[in-house]
Amino acid sequence: MFFSIRNIIIILLFTPLLYSQFNVDPGAGKPTVAILDFEGRGVSLQEVQTLSERMRTEIGNTNAVRLIERKAVDKIMEEQGFQQSGCTTDECASEVGQLLGVQYMISGAIGIMGNTYTIDAKMFSVETGETVLTKSVSYEGDISGLLTEMEILAWEIVGMEAPTRLKLKRTGEEDKVTVAVMDFEGRGISVLEAQTLTDRFNTSMGRTKKVLMVERGTMTDVLYEQGFEIGACTSDECAAEVGAMLGVQFMVSGAIGKLGDTYTIDIKMFSVATGVAENMQSVTYQGKVDGLITEVEILGWTILGLDPPQKLLEKKRLGTSAFLAQEAKQAPKTQVGAMMRSLFIPGLGQFYSNKKIWGYGWLAAEAVLGGLIYLSYSNYNTAFSDYNSYQNQYINETDPVLIAKYRNQSESSHSDMENANSSMEIMVAVFGTVWIANAVHAYMVGPKPNETALHEMPFQLAYDHHTDQVQFSLSIPLD
Repeated sequence: MFFSIRNIIIILLFTPLLYSQFNVDPGAGKPTVAILDFEGRGVSLQEVQTLSERMRTEIGNTNAVRLIERKAVDKIMEEQGFQQSGCTTDECASEVGQLLGVQYMISGAIGIMGNTYTIDAKMFSVETGETVLTKSVSYEGDISGLLTEMEILAWEIVGMEAPTRLKLKRTGEEDKVTVAVMDFEGRGISVLEAQTLTDRFNTSMGRTKKVLMVERGTMTDVLYEQGFEIGACTSDECAAEVGAMLGVQFMVSGAIGKLGDTYTIDIKMFSVATGVAENMQSVTYQGKVDGLITEVEILGWTILGLDPPQKLLEKKRLGTSAFLAQEAKQAPKTQVGAMMRSLFIPGLGQFYSNKKIWGYGWLAAEAVLGGLIYLSYSNYNTAFSDYNSYQNQYINETDPVLIAKYRNQSESSHSDMENANSSMEIMVAVFGTVWIANAVHAYMVGPKPNETALHEMPFQLAYDHHTDQVQFSLSIPLD
């Protein structure tokens, strides 16, 4: 009986300790952090407070730290007779951190220089005073864009990579969707031909600027990791499984077949989340096999519900060989060509580059300035003629009254002549400046190589699921 009572007593004594060891707060183990309102330098107090609050909200989304609420910080500051806007030194921040009992403090400043906003933030240890991490951002644009910068900074200041959604938001591409394309199934054509056409379809979709494409290499890696063979994953179920692994929103699958002299292309884009087909496209084509290249390029646009470029439609109409021959006969438009034309006639370079509104604008500006120059010249000639007439009358006159009259008229005409000459000189200078500016503008807006060549080497954005980042990719068409 004694043994039982002793055991009970031991259990009662150690139960709180066991509870404290094994019933851990979900937030335990995470560093505690408090954020002071950033210092505003050329930015209003209200704007700084709004931006600081956005960082607090986003840091909470990182789930990497235990964040002390602003109310608790404000309470401590009030008790100590501080104001957040006045606590800008490391010593003050460290003192507040000690009173809050946090491990780290985050502080910073938001300033503006010209048209550029700057954000400088740092996280330092309250115990040691050592800076753990610093981050700096420079941003040009509307101040509202700083909201996104603060969201990204919230992740980076705690040593984490900002999610893709925020990086796309920064570049204004948050409306883009992520897409992966399975190798088209070949039925009557070789595997290499099917892969080539798949690659061209990928490239064409990327050129729409409406999607972020997963690179084929990434797709291959995922298939190998899951034990799939390339070309064996042809069902919707398999494609959806791969899409879920890649973290994309949509998958595209399809097949290219041959019946006699007729080729068929059938593709489908479906949602990975729901499995519902968003769009399906079918093409029947008769001709040489290389004509399939143009067909899949057009499908890269139509599968997204977009109208394909006129050049692709023209290429389809003429045929690949005839189209390329026609392109070879036409000298490609260049920026230098646009500039030289505008040096000859203002606005001509802009017309050459299909910037008609700019072309009419420059032409009209020079026409107005030319009219003002002619008006000044006409006024000068009139004043010069009057001056010579009055001067001759003044020299030849003997009547004192008339002498005085002609002298005054002569002086007045001479003054008008000088004014007209000055005005004409100013107008000529402005005319020349605008002429040069028009030529420079024609060069800047002139056709770039990737705008005039059908087979350019485009740099595109691609989504890499391994790093959860948007990366640049380069595709080189070989036909």
